[in-house]
Amino acid sequence: MVKTVVRIDDLRLEFLSQAGPFEALKGISLEIGEGEIVGVVGESGSGKSVTAMNLLQLLPRTKINVPTGSISVLGHDVQAMNERQLQAIRGGEISMIFQEPMTALNPVLRVKNQIDDVILRHRHVTPKEAEQISLKLLADTKISDPQRVYESFPHELSGGMRQRVMIAMAFSCSPKLIVADEPTTALDVTVQAQILDLLKERARDTKTSVLLITHDLAVVAQLCDRVYVMYKGEFVENGKTSDVIGNPQHVYTRALLNSLPEGKAPKSRLATVSAAMLEGNTGEVIDEPIEPVTRIARTGDTILKMQGATVRYPKDYNFFGRPVSFHTAVDHVNLEIKEGETLALVGESGCGKTSLANAVVGLNLLSDGAILYRDKNILDLNEETLREIQIVFQDPQSSLDPRWPVWRIMTEPLTVGKSPGKSELRDRAADLCEMVGLENSQIDRLPHEFSGGQRQRIAIGRALSVRPKLLVLDEPTSALDVSVQAQILNLLLDLQDEHGLTYLFISHDVSVVKHIADKVAVMFQSKVVEAGDSDQVLTAPTHEYTRTLMNAVPSLNRAFAA
Repeated sequence: MVKTVVRIDDLRLEFLSQAGPFEALKGISLEIGEGEIVGVVGESGSGKSVTAMNLLQLLPRTKINVPTGSISVLGHDVQAMNERQLQAIRGGEISMIFQEPMTALNPVLRVKNQIDDVILRHRHVTPKEAEQISLKLLADTKISDPQRVYESFPHELSGGMRQRVMIAMAFSCSPKLIVADEPTTALDVTVQAQILDLLKERARDTKTSVLLITHDLAVVAQLCDRVYVMYKGEFVENGKTSDVIGNPQHVYTRALLNSLPEGKAPKSRLATVSAAMLEGNTGEVIDEPIEPVTRIARTGDTILKMQGATVRYPKDYNFFGRPVSFHTAVDHVNLEIKEGETLALVGESGCGKTSLANAVVGLNLLSDGAILYRDKNILDLNEETLREIQIVFQDPQSSLDPRWPVWRIMTEPLTVGKSPGKSELRDRAADLCEMVGLENSQIDRLPHEFSGGQRQRIAIGRALSVRPKLLVLDEPTSALDVSVQAQILNLLLDLQDEHGLTYLFISHDVSVVKHIADKVAVMFQSKVVEAGDSDQVLTAPTHEYTRTLMNAVPSLNRAFAA
């Protein structure tokens, strides 16, 4: 018999709000055995993280009604424990890996202080022994220079390195249960593969149980023994991963799988989850276009050309504050994009993708080389022509002013150097909302009143306000659920067909790139190491790094084939 580490029985929980109680969990039941890796998959707002937080009792008790049902973790009735008792098991018997390590790690403390503090709190060791344990843990997470990372502040480390630090901290006291909340969401596929292998290896070696919270079905297929599918506070399906994902029984599970770009024809319209149809439980759960989109003719002319584009950042300064050494982020890149096509830039964090994208829109100045837009250097373009190049940033939450209503955010570019009337701006915002699939009635709402996918639509609408010809899209779907990702990809393809837009598309998700891109350029250590047609580069790569990248991509088919 496998020992039960976690048992949740008929858990119901309500959040308190000004509008009245909101039922976040609707009678869920879950079990995790010793050494078992169990996944909980679903969209944002489905209740995944709320479930995870309940295991450690991290939700503010003044913001919730007293939950009903029971939660047993390692034999503890955690709902009956006081704060001191909970602190004794948090970090020791139960550890948590949070979704965003930059906010989970204290920015003013070095890594060594944060890991050592956990070890000293829960283990009877000296500070010197704690240091040795920390360094070994960092080495175990495949960090090549543990001493440097140990001495660093969080901001001095990449996202992948910070996540490794979080995993080292999670394993520091040999816990019996690790709760991993979206541990690989924003990581490159190569780093993601390393993190998943590490989590699986460490869990198996130490017989640690893992609850993995994610919206990535391919990650679940690769890592989890069993999976629970969550929708609107309920588990609609659960069982062995191969059964649930290989032969889904519930319409919602089928809809999630159907929204993935993997295995779909490039540029085809993806199925998206329709909540209205799901609640009625009728038919196939997809959103079809109201009418077919007419693809406009392309000229085939080159719209953007990079000639030896180089970006360097100052690294060290002399006594007078002048830079004496530089870090080369982009190293003599030569690329071109034809009108109406999509060029995707792929590569790991720190390879120079975003630095190159920022140079295209003028946020970075080139140290060498040139970027030409319609055969003219972007530095020589007038204001009107520069408006034809717009950017959509990775995180709409931080790129939208939280104090402004949607109509003002979307029309802000129209006010640069001009003074259009408020009614004119509101009318334009209503048109933009319709263009990106938002309701006209939503133009007076603030950003926090929208979901992540809706905020990304707002960001796209803002970029479209000045009728651009070239859109730079920096990881526009990296943090979105698969169903919302499908909506955004459909939107981008429709806009490209209707308006002849050209895209420079940055992503670390190879399946998304394969679906949307005509051409692909692979960046590695600031250089483009391979470029060509999407199908050619992604199915028959010639460079060793590209092959490594492709092998690291989580795949449903590959997981079940293994």
